[in-house]
Amino acid sequence: MKPRTNHALSKEAVSLRRAFVLMGVFVAIIVLMGGGSRYDVASGPWLRAFAILAMFGAIAMTPASAWRSIRTPLILMGFLISWVAIQLVPLPPGIWSALPLREKIFAIDQLLAAPERWRPITMSPALTVNSLLSLSVPLAALFVAAALPAGERVRLWWAIWLFGLASVAFGLLQFMAGPRSVFYLYRITNDTSLVGLFANRNHHALMLSLSILAAGWLIANEIARRTRRPLVIPALIGSIAIFLLFTLIIGSRMGLIAGVASSMLVYAIVRWSYRFAPKPINQVKPRERTHHGGPVRTGRIRGILLNILPVVMVSLLGVLFYFSGRDNTVGRFLDGDGVEEIRVATFSSIAALLKEQWLFGSGFGTFARVYQVIEPDALLQEAYLNQAHNDWLQLPIEGGLPAVLIFVAGAIWIAFQLIAAWRSRPTPLRVEVAENVVLAAAFAIVIAGSAVDYPLRTPSIAMTAAFLIVILV
Repeated sequence: MKPRTNHALSKEAVSLRRAFVLMGVFVAIIVLMGGGSRYDVASGPWLRAFAILAMFGAIAMTPASAWRSIRTPLILMGFLISWVAIQLVPLPPGIWSALPLREKIFAIDQLLAAPERWRPITMSPALTVNSLLSLSVPLAALFVAAALPAGERVRLWWAIWLFGLASVAFGLLQFMAGPRSVFYLYRITNDTSLVGLFANRNHHALMLSLSILAAGWLIANEIARRTRRPLVIPALIGSIAIFLLFTLIIGSRMGLIAGVASSMLVYAIVRWSYRFAPKPINQVKPRERTHHGGPVRTGRIRGILLNILPVVMVSLLGVLFYFSGRDNTVGRFLDGDGVEEIRVATFSSIAALLKEQWLFGSGFGTFARVYQVIEPDALLQEAYLNQAHNDWLQLPIEGGLPAVLIFVAGAIWIAFQLIAAWRSRPTPLRVEVAENVVLAAAFAIVIAGSAVDYPLRTPSIAMTAAFLIVILV
């Protein structure tokens, strides 16, 4: 076998450096400009143009064999893009007028003696074009992340962790500068909450939960290293504490549940990971028992205290925040704020809309427009419902059955990948098994968050989800 030359090694090093630089620039731009999900965000066109350029850059610098591992996600993305494009294809008036809710528009055309027009499935072509272009960010994220060699993809965890850290830094600046300061990056936002790099506090809290999981896996990975870096583990532990504190302050109830659950899981994983810590060579094993059994009893008490420590700490923090008298997540979780009443009141209307649109959908991005057609007079108010705040319902309303099938296929593929990873676990176990648990928890948080909000419609969280998929494969 011919050994590789120094020229070949240097070429690989240059290629690897380019991939790192591209990923760093890509993450920085998406994080700074992709925290809002509205169609009228001013940075949207620039963000998508950059994502497309980054995607072609990743394709140009990476061999075709690198895409083999992500071929299934790419195929599913291709199906989704194709279906959104099909929703923009004009249909004959006879077919179009037979679709649900279109008959009202067709009747108006008849009253006005307007000529018969060919119209697409979508009831708002401009908003569906916007949704089509928004898919450029997760698609580019798949290519940029897959350009990293498999052995270097731990850097994707670092990118997720740094994303959370940067958002917390912006949250601190918002706290110091006050509402409506320059550090609130979006015009329509929760300006009384610490939204960080986002427009929506729920999305910020969900991202912090994912950052907690990323920090937990990075700690476990550091514990298993033969040569540890002295400051890495304390810095990661400190960041988890900060992420959890911010989750308690932000005001997101779903974020509170996800943040506490992530912290508990990370604590268990870190404790479990210490059994894989490298042991010093030629170390004398200490005796496990004396004639009084003292060390054994002390060890059991210590284990019990360590097991209940996170529960006690989180409970004390919750009580402290609740009785602090300030607006925070714990208070909103226990006392409510009226938002849940609006969601309950609109649920029947949204469910009725789903029954009408489940087959072909009203068009991606059109929910707000279509809901106004069927909105009951009793629910009219100054603020309008921009999203269903439940993507499990909004997806079939906008995308119909084809979109549901695509996302179900994606969920099944992720589940099979996680099961396959678990079945192929090494014997004896190694610390790498913890990564599968963290990945499963991360996907569970995104799926659960989508049941009460719309996190994947935010470009920066869509990028994070794409990174998780690349890590999974």
